[in-house]
Amino acid sequence: MPYGKNVNIDNNIFHTYYAKVKKGSRKILIVDDDAVSRSLLSHLLEGRYEILTAENGQEALDILKRESAEICMVLLDLLMPVMDGYEFLRIVREDLQLSMIPVIVTTAKDQEEEEIRCLELGAVDFLPKPYRMELVRCRVDRMIHLRETAAILNMIERDPLTGLYTRDFFYLKVAQILQDYKDCPYDMIVADMERFKIVNERLGVEAGDRVLHYMGERFKKLMGPGEICTRLHDDLFAMFVHHSDAQRRSELLWQWDEVVPGVTIHNPVIKYGIYENVNSNMPPFGMCDRAVFAMNRIKRHYGVNVAIYDHSLSKDILKEHQILDSMEDALKEHQFLVYYQPKYDIHNDCIAGAEALVRWIHPELGFMSPADFIPLFEHNGFISQLDFYVWEEVCRDLKAWKAEGRTLVPVSVNVSRIDFSDPLLVEKIVELTDRYGIDRELLHLEVTESVYMDELWQIIQMLKDLREKGFKIEMDDFGSGHSSLNVLSELPVDVLKLDMKFLREGSSSKKSILGFVISLSKWLNLKTVAEGVETKQQLVELKRFGCDYVQGYYYAKPMNRQEFEIYMEEHARAEEDKRDYLTAEFQEPAAIGKRKETILIAEDSEMNREILKSMLEPYYHIVEATNGKEAYAYLKKHADEISVILLDMIMPVMDGFQFLKKRSKHKEMDEIPVIITSELEEDSDLMALKLGADRFIGKPYQQSLLLLSIQNMIKWKKVSKSDKKK
Repeated sequence: MPYGKNVNIDNNIFHTYYAKVKKGSRKILIVDDDAVSRSLLSHLLEGRYEILTAENGQEALDILKRESAEICMVLLDLLMPVMDGYEFLRIVREDLQLSMIPVIVTTAKDQEEEEIRCLELGAVDFLPKPYRMELVRCRVDRMIHLRETAAILNMIERDPLTGLYTRDFFYLKVAQILQDYKDCPYDMIVADMERFKIVNERLGVEAGDRVLHYMGERFKKLMGPGEICTRLHDDLFAMFVHHSDAQRRSELLWQWDEVVPGVTIHNPVIKYGIYENVNSNMPPFGMCDRAVFAMNRIKRHYGVNVAIYDHSLSKDILKEHQILDSMEDALKEHQFLVYYQPKYDIHNDCIAGAEALVRWIHPELGFMSPADFIPLFEHNGFISQLDFYVWEEVCRDLKAWKAEGRTLVPVSVNVSRIDFSDPLLVEKIVELTDRYGIDRELLHLEVTESVYMDELWQIIQMLKDLREKGFKIEMDDFGSGHSSLNVLSELPVDVLKLDMKFLREGSSSKKSILGFVISLSKWLNLKTVAEGVETKQQLVELKRFGCDYVQGYYYAKPMNRQEFEIYMEEHARAEEDKRDYLTAEFQEPAAIGKRKETILIAEDSEMNREILKSMLEPYYHIVEATNGKEAYAYLKKHADEISVILLDMIMPVMDGFQFLKKRSKHKEMDEIPVIITSELEEDSDLMALKLGADRFIGKPYQQSLLLLSIQNMIKWKKVSKSDKKK
């Protein structure tokens, strides 16, 4: 067994033969910049073949890549603009699939040097100019016949690494089995080892080969009479087996329970997709496609290892094909739009940033959720192009907002797993921000937690480089179950985005975990963002835990650029009004009063009392009580001395609600303004106001807001007393 190459025979002989012969219509591509020559050859060969034409090598290459499975021959001129025949041959020779298509070069007579060069580049024959019509037809027919015959005769039967059938031979055997046993029900099963590439990259390709060989041996041992298996490609295997009972099925769908000699793999997982009772009229590769489609639905779903294809998924398959067929045009035509969702500073109640989210307005399918296309793009690699598109759109918007003098906030953009396979990733992001003149701290790079589990050290190094260059790094979906706390301390991360399932599921144990994670982040000097915040109750709990930022529908939905600009303008005006109000209206009591007013603080937390005292003592005389009972006792004797009561609602002995009820029975106490200073449960603040409280100020405290509120309460009290005297 040849270890060290992850050997895989990946020819398209069967596909090519099946497509060309069964359809009965084979295509020939004529490449010549001379219109007369193209017309002459087309007229000669049409009727026997479907003719495609190109005026230069580049145009021909585009056609070939798009329709390689249909094209059985290329007739190539050498001297052409844009890309000549020599360059075309060189590029085709380096592509395994395209190099299978025979190329006949059309040349002038007595051009021996050109012919030798073309043979070295992969040409199979020559047609001299001017053309002899019967000779052209015979050579083309003969070459196509020889190639198609050789394709079947030379088909490789066994994969050299695993000893299983090659993919194409497997397809032929499946077709033969179905022909011989028409009434026997069969299943197509595909199997894939999750994150196999980590084995190659961490342990080496030789270790990867050993794993593949072991998997092949294991699957081969499970095959019964009339059953076969193959390695389709890389670590994807397929089995064609009798439709069987549950016990037999459990044997086929084995999970890793043995050690590969010389290879240690932590928690290997094999995912299975099953197409049951296959349609015998379907080509074998179509059966595999259905099983793969089912399997892809559970990729990265923890604990789910088996998926069965359902015929109701056919619509989904058609939709996915429609999405994949139109994705490149959508990018060129700017059908993808960037939406912005604000992030709020939970303590200062101001916008602290935004997240860039992509939306697709498809011309036929309409508005599409990212859940419809992002997983597909992650699977086929197109996500890298989409990510770069979003990054550039965000940089373009930031540049425009800067030029217009608008308020700028950091914007988070997604960096997908596949982006890190690009060795030039760091350089590309740096070049992008420099080109648009964007401060790097304004572009936060958001990486999903699970990404850190793939090629960990390579990703860490890239993120360190980006961080050193001034970018902020956010870990998305933290708490979804992948990260090790030991690894977290080593990761180059500035912000943790929390998985809100801890609050949505509501159990006290999960909320305790959320509190622990936030405390841990503070210990690691990391900021925390909770996304998906939808209710006041969630906000109150996040405040209590000390979360730094939130985003979600409770504050604002994702919005397009124009809506976001309006939203930011309105918010900026509101912030300016609030700042002006808080700074311009407050006057130090010492400047306008003969003596300091007395404030009663009823709060059981010593730390909170100290915070309030530090804010208020420069201006007011402070009296303290550790619970409602102490505050009530003090007021019975000194009610006329107290100007304002700062009241916490959750206290031992007598809480704030009990205090307000008891106070309401005494006129001299009831006239003293009460400001609630508490993190209340949803609707609790309304209950407190109904019991006689005058104002609510949340924790943590904003000094300017607190001072202004107290000042206004004192003014209101004095005006009220003056009115009563009149």
